[in-house]
Amino acid sequence: MSENYENVRKPRNDGAASKKPALPPPSKSTVSVLSFLAVLVLLLAVALASVTVLYFQEERQLQERDGIARKSSDILQRCNVSYAQLEEAENFNSSACTEILACLKNVTASLTSLQQRYSDLMSFVSAGWNFYKGSFYFFSQEAKTWREAEEACMSHGAHLTSVASKEEMEYLHGKTRGIMFWIGLTDQKEEGNWTWTDGTKYNHGMRQEK
Repeated sequence: MSENYENVRKPRNDGAASKKPALPPPSKSTVSVLSFLAVLVLLLAVALASVTVLYFQEERQLQERDGIARKSSDILQRCNVSYAQLEEAENFNSSACTEILACLKNVTASLTSLQQRYSDLMSFVSAGWNFYKGSFYFFSQEAKTWREAEEACMSHGAHLTSVASKEEMEYLHGKTRGIMFWIGLTDQKEEGNWTWTDGTKYNHGMRQEK
């Protein structure tokens, strides 16, 4: 029986570790992809940082705007209160001015009336009228009928005198000194019914002189 012998090369086992096979170098396409991804990640990081900065800036601006809005609201409220107070004061001043003007108008009217009365009094005095207890008396030196005397008095806005008291009668007696003057006693409206020309009633209990 023939035996075949083959040379079999067996690996040496000398205790040393066997080396791993080396990886092949990356291709250009792989390097390009990795570079693109790196750039993309960097851009995303920059974008995220920018968005974060913008967010915080916007948040700060919103807070500032809210603060400004609150301050503006407070100022507006104070302005409204001040305006209301100013309007109330203006209305009060307007009302006070109106009252003052009305008072001044009344005072002016009273002063004008007093000046007119003073002017009338002076004109009466200068024309020879006599003043006694609030009334003026004129003793004419011209002889006239009763009607003529009454018309002359009416031309001055007056009437023949009425005698309302004994004091007035004594005053008239003292001024006339016994000379006869007409007085304003008449019964022209109704015969026998004596009245004064100024409309006052005649007192039958007091002696009257004609």
